[in-house]
Amino acid sequence: MSDTTRRVVMAVIPELLFATRVAEAARASGIEYRSAPLAALAERCRERRPDLVLVDLTAAGDPAAAIAGLRATPDLDDLPIVGFYPHVHDHLRVTALAAGATHVLPRSAFTAKLPEVLAGTFPAPR
Repeated sequence: MSDTTRRVVMAVIPELLFATRVAEAARASGIEYRSAPLAALAERCRERRPDLVLVDLTAAGDPAAAIAGLRATPDLDDLPIVGFYPHVHDHLRVTALAAGATHVLPRSAFTAKLPEVLAGTFPAPR
């Protein structure tokens, strides 16, 4: 697959060890992994439109606002966005879905479904 047809994933995952795990899984599947700080998410997505956006809902700042910002940006408003959160913070799920996330999973489920999430074969939204 050439670089222009290779699947691209943009991720906001501040925790280095977990980000490395997701990046390695992506690369092992032939997927280009890119990371962005939350504040620069829309800008980075405009630079090279990803096929998927991953957002750690515990990232510093306002992840829900960043998701809503993507939804409000022409040419980025239809991006699949998968958020994940610690299961004890269910309010983050509700907020992310209201902001426009396609899927929101507890971190354990996100980890278990990571190959399907990265491949874009995860089940229909919500």
